[in-house]
Amino acid sequence: MKTSCSKKFEDSPELALAWLLRDINQMTLSQLSQNLARYGLYVGQPRILRLIHDYPGSTQKQIADRLFVSSPSVSTSIKRLQKAKLVEQRQSATDRRRRELYLTPAGEQAKDQCALDLRALHRSMLGDLDPEQTEELLRSLLTIHKNLKNLSDPDPVPEQRVPNPNPPNLDPTT
Repeated sequence: MKTSCSKKFEDSPELALAWLLRDINQMTLSQLSQNLARYGLYVGQPRILRLIHDYPGSTQKQIADRLFVSSPSVSTSIKRLQKAKLVEQRQSATDRRRRELYLTPAGEQAKDQCALDLRALHRSMLGDLDPEQTEELLRSLLTIHKNLKNLSDPDPVPEQRVPNPNPPNLDPTT
């Protein structure tokens, strides 16, 4: 199997893993993009549909926060989803300045179809792993996810930080 992981990283498991994760992400996004094109959707849109389904009445900012991106970065996707009549924006009953997002019936249908396609893609990706391997992979990736999230949190609770088992030597005298 060909990957972009260069020979020079063979002696560095951390770099090899980083490149492999990048390649997996790129291949997954490519396949996902092909699947979504059948519905006229883009890669980030199924997740937006799912979040609006899970949190009806959310604002654009709340959706952006849940995606760890800025509000303007989801604006185009939400406008496209509105134009496709998958999402509608309503004025809040309690705060006239607030614009709340809801799925239309077509949006619910698109969300469900995307979920089926994603499950099929994920089954294909994990097809050769037994349940124990899948669980171990999940635990490892959750740790990586938590470590990266801790980097972006301004002040995480200390016990939520995952200590680095090999901290860098910052002593300039050694």
